[in-house]
Amino acid sequence: MLTEKEKKHNREDYQKKVKKQLKKTWAILGIILFVFIFGKFLWGLVGIYMPYSGGVRSVKIVKISERGLIWKTWEIEGILAQSGYTTPFRWEFSVDDLDANKENILNNIKTAFSTGQMVEIHYDQRAGSVPWRSKTTYFAKAVRF
Repeated sequence: MLTEKEKKHNREDYQKKVKKQLKKTWAILGIILFVFIFGKFLWGLVGIYMPYSGGVRSVKIVKISERGLIWKTWEIEGILAQSGYTTPFRWEFSVDDLDANKENILNNIKTAFSTGQMVEIHYDQRAGSVPWRSKTTYFAKAVRF
């Protein structure tokens, strides 16, 4: 049989273990919640500098917009040139605000939009995006008529 003193000591040890376990559980839940809430944003910060793919697409520009409440970005929408398809495929891409050729690219896109010409968009796709650089992961690098 245990004395009252031993029982009290065992209860205190048990309560300490339970408190320690609760702290660990809340810490793990907090980390998981943080990753869920800020995961996309954190991935965007890393992914914006990671090239994923690149190529050329032939499109007819149907929409040009400068969007954003705080950070203004140029977002463009085009219809891909297709042969044999009845449903047109929309492709959205952005012009990187940090691109050295930004003004030249925008002028060519605006010209293509106003004349209705098909253009080749040379692009890079990044693994992520951030709101102050673009809405999409596709970035126009050059425009050819």
